[in-house]
Amino acid sequence: LLAGAYLAVGGVLSACTKNQVVAFVLTVVVCFLLLLAGFPVVLDFLKGWVPDGVRDALAGISVLAHFDAMARGVIDLRDVIYFIALIGAMLVANTLLIDWRKAA
Repeated sequence: LLAGAYLAVGGVLSACTKNQVVAFVLTVVVCFLLLLAGFPVVLDFLKGWVPDGVRDALAGISVLAHFDAMARGVIDLRDVIYFIALIGAMLVANTLLIDWRKAA
């Protein structure tokens, strides 16, 4: 599921750019940011700067929080729904971007 989410993000960014190298670099950066958003060091750093609601939302969109339990063997329905929703949203965005580029 994590690989599928990363591939879906890469597909969207590939549809946004004409250059494959730029798409790859952007994909690596975005996926790294999605991963970093859940690290305790990052969340502790943001503790004094942003409100708790924003920090909790940032931790909620992190793939690390959802993948960590799966890596330990605990399959939680919320984590599965998160990954399927992320993959689905990225694939829909990819389809819309490709259709938009064809029309233009």
